[in-house]
Amino acid sequence: MKTPQNNKDSKMRTSTARIWTGLIALMAAGITAQAQYTYTTLDDPLGMDTYANGISGTNIVGTYDDSSGDTHGFLYNGSTYTTLDDPLAAPFLFFGKRTYAQGISGTNIVGYYYDGNESIHGFVYNGGAWTTLDDPVSEAGGLTNTQANGISGTNIVGYYYGYSSSVENNGFLYNGNAWTTLDDPLGVNTYAYGISETNIVGEYDTNGVSHGFLYNGRTWVTLDDPLGAIGTHANGVSGTNIVGEYTDANGAYHGFLFNGRTWIALDDPLGAKGTQSEGTDAEGISGATIVGYYTDSNGVAHGFVATPTSSPTPSLAIAHLGRGLRISWPYPSTGWVLQQNTDLSTTNWTPAIGVTNDGTINFISNTSPAGNLYFRLRQQ
Repeated sequence: MKTPQNNKDSKMRTSTARIWTGLIALMAAGITAQAQYTYTTLDDPLGMDTYANGISGTNIVGTYDDSSGDTHGFLYNGSTYTTLDDPLAAPFLFFGKRTYAQGISGTNIVGYYYDGNESIHGFVYNGGAWTTLDDPVSEAGGLTNTQANGISGTNIVGYYYGYSSSVENNGFLYNGNAWTTLDDPLGVNTYAYGISETNIVGEYDTNGVSHGFLYNGRTWVTLDDPLGAIGTHANGVSGTNIVGEYTDANGAYHGFLFNGRTWIALDDPLGAKGTQSEGTDAEGISGATIVGYYTDSNGVAHGFVATPTSSPTPSLAIAHLGRGLRISWPYPSTGWVLQQNTDLSTTNWTPAIGVTNDGTINFISNTSPAGNLYFRLRQQ
C-alpha cells in the first residue's frame, strides 16, 4: 500500500492519512498557541474533590473524595454519576478505602485500588466483573504495587514499582496475556498513562525533571512543552492528539493539547492561576473532547470537560498491524466519513468498508492490498 497523499477539494473539508514517521519528524517543531474551548465543570454530588481522568465517547471516568476520607471512582454518562468501588479495596491505618478510575475504552474501565496491607493493585472493570491486575515483576518490600492508567481495546498501560534495580518505577503494557515492561531509554523512572491503538504516552524523569514521551512500539519521542520550565507530563492520547500538563517557572500547572505540530495551552477559566500547585490539568481526550480537573483558589479540585468552540478537522494516522496496516482517526468525529480510492487522478471515492471503533478511535484494518489504495476523510 502506498502512503495516502494530500488531496485538495474546494467543495469539502478533507483529512488524509499521514504516515507515522512523518509525525515523528513534525514533533521537532515547538509551536505554541491558544485555542477557544467551552469548559463545563464536573462535580460528583457525593464528593468534596472531583477529578476527571479518562473519556471514551460520552462516558467519563474519574475519582472523588468523600467527607469520610474514602476515595471512590466514578462513571459519568452525561447525566448520571455511578460510584465505582473495587470490592477488594480496604482501609489501612488512618487511610480510608481507595479506588481510582483512570481510563476507559468502550465499556471497560481501568484503574487501581489499595488493599488492607497498603499494597496497590490495578484493575479492569467491564461493568459486571472486577479483575485484579498485578504485574508479575512488581516488588516493593514484599508489597504489590501496580497502577493501571489507560486502556485502548484490550491493551492496558500503567506502571509498577520495582525496587530491586536502579529503576524504581517502570511502565508496562498488558495485552490480556503478556506483560511488557516499558522503560524510556533516557529516563530513571518511566510512567505510562495513556494509550490509543499503538501509541503510548506518559512521562520519564531525569535529574528531577519530568519529560513527556510518546512511544509507538518502536521509537521513543520526548515531549517538552516550550512553556514547561519545570516539567511536562503527557497524560492522554487519541489518534495523534496528546493532552497533559506542564509546570511553569512559578510552580503553577497548565493543561496542554499537542497535535504533532502545535502546543496549545488549556486553562480552565475557573482555575487558580499563578499559584504554586494550582491550575489546570488535562488528563484524557476522545476525539476533540478533553477532560481533566482544575484547582480553585480555595484548593478544591473540580473535574471539567472541554469542547472546542469550532469543530477541528480530524487527522488520519497509519500504524503497522501485524502484516497489514491500520488506518485510524479520533472517535467519534461526528459528520466525517472515511472514503477510499485506487487512483488519485480519478474522482472514484467510495465509502470504506469495515470501519469500526473501540470507543476511543475509529479504525479500519487492511492486509496488503493488490495495487494502490488511498484513504481520506470527508465532511458530510
